Amino acid sequence: MVNTNPLIGRLAVIQMGGVTIGFATGITTDITVDKIEEFAMQSDKAAILASGNKHFKISCDMMYIDNTYASAVLAGTPLDFIIAPGGTTTTGYPKITVKNVILDAFSFKADQKGIVTAKITGSGNDWQASTF
Repeated sequence: MVNTNPLIGRLAVIQMGGVTIGFATGITTDITVDKIEEFAMQSDKAAILASGNKHFKISCDMMYIDNTYASAVLAGTPLDFIIAPGGTTTTGYPKITVKNVILDAFSFKADQKGIVTAKITGSGNDWQASTF
């Protein structure tokens, strides 16, 4: 069974290293591919056009609770991220896994208008889509 309804973001579940990230407020994952493009003399069209290195980036926004995620950035240990944009209880809903993510940044934000927040970013070496 494949889900044919649009997904509602508030149902999403995000796991880092097998543990659900509590108080997550958003997740972004990007796949980018370097383009190999070479031109020959006397031509305005690429002589070689190919797909190059692939990059799998991730960032997660959350309400700040403690230094757990800053510590994960400092540790440099590869972690798998599992993103279940439709939740994890219904068969047929998508599951995205970004493998062996090295977290490379932690940011912290506090202002007088709202909740203290944090953000982590990193890159993995593979991106897999499947369903539950």
